Amino acid sequence: MFEPIKAVAQFTNPDTPTTYEEVVIIMINMLSVLMPVLIGLGLFLFIWGIVKFLTAQGSEESVSIGKKRMFWGVIILFVMVSFWGIVQLLFSDFFSGPFLIPLLPE
Repeated sequence: MFEPIKAVAQFTNPDTPTTYEEVVIIMINMLSVLMPVLIGLGLFLFIWGIVKFLTAQGSEESVSIGKKRMFWGVIILFVMVSFWGIVQLLFSDFFSGPFLIPLLPE
């Protein structure tokens, strides 16, 4: 009755993580892809706020919107960089060796 399940279980993917360290490494690799996108979003929001602030031409509403965008851009940048530092610290403490950020191929 359970023979098909046993047959499928024998052919597992060799890339499936088997240890906790491998699971953490996969999650950190996903974060390494997501982090530049989120940091870029914060930087874009900050620059958009600067442009809005500088091109307000005396409009209090545009100045206020620009200040809010700059504020939230700085907050996003601070949170993302802090989070990335904490992830690196925890990885280097719990697993032997430093965490290396993957580089783009040349």
